[in-house]
Amino acid sequence: MSTSPDAVTLPEKLRSRSREALFALAFQFLLGMAANLIGEPDSSVAAVVGTIVISLHILVGIGIIVVAVRVLRNAREAVLGQREALWALVIMAVTFLAGVGTMIMGSEWLSYLMSAGFLAGAALYVRIYVVSIRAAMGPAVPSGVAPQS
Repeated sequence: MSTSPDAVTLPEKLRSRSREALFALAFQFLLGMAANLIGEPDSSVAAVVGTIVISLHILVGIGIIVVAVRVLRNAREAVLGQREALWALVIMAVTFLAGVGTMIMGSEWLSYLMSAGFLAGAALYVRIYVVSIRAAMGPAVPSGVAPQS
């Protein structure tokens, strides 16, 4: 049974996209922690650094939404992890809106919602990554059974 080259690369593309999402979430987490550590700046240098960190945090947040859409598109193409990818997109959108609310209202609860969204999104992207690895490996051969040629 022969498979087309495109079918073989679909799980790999999905794995690559989920890895991209995980790296973006990790960078976003570090930027958020840096913003929290800087806090309200006391000097002009700290104000500039704080503005740069918050600006990067916002831009990476937008990028995470874009990556979430790309993961969903790849999941639909590969017919793998579609439900997880859809939920990840929804969670990332809600998390982004919680971030906007945190900036506008200064609510600690919305900040907490951002951290919960980060964890839920990361778990979903790890799940998509694992599903794509399993799909790329093919069907498992039960132990003690010789593969057929």
